Amino acid sequence: MVLPLSDLAHARQALITLGAVAERTLGLQLTPSSERYIGDIALDVAEHLPEQWTARVENYSLRVWQEDLAGGLWSTGPIAQTLAADRVRQAAILKRDDGTELAVVKDPHLDTYHVGALRPGHVPGPTNATAPPGVTVQPTASAAAHVIRTGLLPPYTRSVLQAHAADLSDDLTWARETYEAGTIPDPAPADLVDAYVRFTASAPLVIAAIRTLGAPTGYEADFLHRVEVIVTAPTDATGPKPVTAHPNPLGWWLVEGGDELVDLSLRALASVPPPLERGHRAGSRTLAPAPAPALAELTVRRR
Repeated sequence: MVLPLSDLAHARQALITLGAVAERTLGLQLTPSSERYIGDIALDVAEHLPEQWTARVENYSLRVWQEDLAGGLWSTGPIAQTLAADRVRQAAILKRDDGTELAVVKDPHLDTYHVGALRPGHVPGPTNATAPPGVTVQPTASAAAHVIRTGLLPPYTRSVLQAHAADLSDDLTWARETYEAGTIPDPAPADLVDAYVRFTASAPLVIAAIRTLGAPTGYEADFLHRVEVIVTAPTDATGPKPVTAHPNPLGWWLVEGGDELVDLSLRALASVPPPLERGHRAGSRTLAPAPAPALAELTVRRR
C-alpha cells in the first residue's frame, strides 16, 4: 500500500487504522513513538524559509546507504561528523526551486537536528571554495528556519560564488594566454567557444549570488542586467536577438565582460567574511567520498 504524503492527515489516519487492525487480528502490540517524523519537521521548517521549498525523506536501512548522503554533502561541521560517527536511519532533504538542497538529520544523542548543504551539480569538484559549515537547530520550526536563513544560506551562497568566480577567472586567463582579442579566427575555435559557453552557464548563478550577498550600486546593477541580456541572447542566427545584445559576445567576454564580472564577484566576496567552522566533536572521522545521494522514497510539496 502506498500512502501519498500530499494528504498528511489521510496518511496518518490510514496508519492508525492499520495499527488497530494488526492489533486486533494478529495480536500485535504497536507502541507509537513520541519522536516526530522528520518529514513533518522538514515541512514545518520549509514553511518558514523564504522562497519555495519541497521536502523528501531518504531512508537508510543499511549503514552503507547513509554514506551516499555523506558523499553528496558539501557542508562541514556537525552534520558531517554525525554521518561519519553515528548510525543515521533517515534524513530529510529540503530543495529550493533553484536547485539548492539542504540535508536534515537528527542528532542520535540530543533533541536537536543538524542541517547542511549538498554540493550542487553546477559546482563540480574539486574546488578551492570554502565549504559552507552546517548548523545545529532546535526542533522548533521558526527557530530552526531562522538559523538556516541566517547561518547556513549566506555561507552557502558565498561558497557558490567563490567556486564560480574562480572557474570564470581560470577560463578567462587561459583564453587570453591562448588567443588575442581581435585575432580570433572565424569560426572561433571549439575550445574557446566551450569556455564562453561555460561563462554563459555560470554567469546567471554568479549574478544571483552577487545580488543576494549585497546591494549593487546603480552602475553595477546596470552591468549585471547587461550581462544577463548578453548571455541569454539566442545564438541561433535565425532567432530574434534582443536589441541590447552584444554583436560580438565572445570578444566582449574576452575584453570587458569577463573581467568585470569576476571583479564584482571578488568585491561581493570581500564584503561577506568567510564563515567560521563550527566546533567538532571529539573522535570524529571523515568518510571517503561515496556515490551521489540515494533516490528519494517519499516526496512532499508545500501547498
